[in-house]
Amino acid sequence: MTPFTVLVVDDEAPARAKVKRLFADDTRFALAGEAADGTEALERIESLRPDLLVLDVQMPGLTGFEVLEALGPEDAPAVIFSTAYDAFALKAFEAHAVDYLLKPYDAGRFGRALDKAHALLVGGKKDSGKLRALLEDPARAGPARPLERLVVKVGEAWVPLKLDSVRRLSSEDKYVRLHTDQGEHLIRQSLRALEERLDPERFVRVHRGDIVNLDAVARLEPWTHGDGILILVDGSTVVLSRTWRETFLARWGLPG
Repeated sequence: MTPFTVLVVDDEAPARAKVKRLFADDTRFALAGEAADGTEALERIESLRPDLLVLDVQMPGLTGFEVLEALGPEDAPAVIFSTAYDAFALKAFEAHAVDYLLKPYDAGRFGRALDKAHALLVGGKKDSGKLRALLEDPARAGPARPLERLVVKVGEAWVPLKLDSVRRLSSEDKYVRLHTDQGEHLIRQSLRALEERLDPERFVRVHRGDIVNLDAVARLEPWTHGDGILILVDGSTVVLSRTWRETFLARWGLPG
């Protein structure tokens, strides 16, 4: 049987070397490459298309979670997380049955993780549904804090995008379109999942398919049946549905 390919992602060279040593005698897997940070990981995943990631969670630049969010759960390889997270955050990993290695780990624990990953891959599954659930679970990273950036594809490069520059987020099937000062970007996430992680003092839903940055709203004009039209600073318009009118007005600073 052809071995499954593996990409090792960790910002520490000794950690990558340890993983490669542990893989050396396991003929079920073949090392496809390694990456020292999240941006390099995204590039290597696109070019190498590995079956499995051994992925560090806490890295400078992009975190392991941001790498997976940029890919989207359906397009991400199977994942073994490598983490120094505490027991509280590990409950999120366990609840969604995504295997993890708590640093420092030994060869026995690594072998059990590989057994689980191999069984999953032989069965032709990646558990993308459970991976999506993990990415949307605030317990994964301890106390919740608003999302500050997203990772988007610009040409052939992956670029972190600060939420400050996003004027509007629009739902498009399985994607969200980000309308920013620098142009538009599509990311493979649901609007509902993003809404739960945005700062409610800055971003508010105004329609079933739209969230706006309050700082980007230039004026509100009446329309029909209680709906309104929001004029954004770039001249574009968004419908303010009566369903979300009261919440929008309260956060914008007007009485309902």
